[in-house]
Amino acid sequence: MGFLEGLIQFLRDLGAPGLMGLAFVDSAGIPTGGGPDWVLLVMVSESQSLMDLLLFVPAAVLGSTLGCLVPYHLGCRGGHLLLDRFEAGRQTSVRDKIDRYGLWAVAFSVVAPPPYPMKLFIFSAGVFGMPLSKFVLAVVMGRTLRYSMVGYLAVRYGEQATELLRANFVTLAIILIILLALGLLAQALSKRNRV
Repeated sequence: MGFLEGLIQFLRDLGAPGLMGLAFVDSAGIPTGGGPDWVLLVMVSESQSLMDLLLFVPAAVLGSTLGCLVPYHLGCRGGHLLLDRFEAGRQTSVRDKIDRYGLWAVAFSVVAPPPYPMKLFIFSAGVFGMPLSKFVLAVVMGRTLRYSMVGYLAVRYGEQATELLRANFVTLAIILIILLALGLLAQALSKRNRV
């Protein structure tokens, strides 16, 4: 049994708290290569139970949201020093997206697949002073969308969901990105109508 299989078995034995812990670690800054997505997929696909979906998705969302608070608070507490490690153009681009789209920029970052720079957006939200309530709402919205999609595939397709997700990951990511882009468009139109 390889390390990943052993880790999944250990987390499976822990159930929802194990998934919550993995989601926390992954979002706090220790990359796990999509670990929460895969563990959620495996755990729910085994039973294909709606009750497991209703248990594991909120556990992953809560763990991820709490984990995202770590880089957010680091950003609030002097993140300008760490942000200087990134090139100026990238800093400007992220700041522009956060200023322009607010919580939608952060929500998009927690849904988009790698290599989208989620951690940079989370960290920058703290640096650039995004209010905590908006930040948390963005993470909860984005992660709920992402983990619900993974959980739905697990309930619908069972153990075949893993292969389905591997084969169609890009398509699913594009669907999620389109949904968030529609949210961004709605926000932009709403702002324009208020002016």
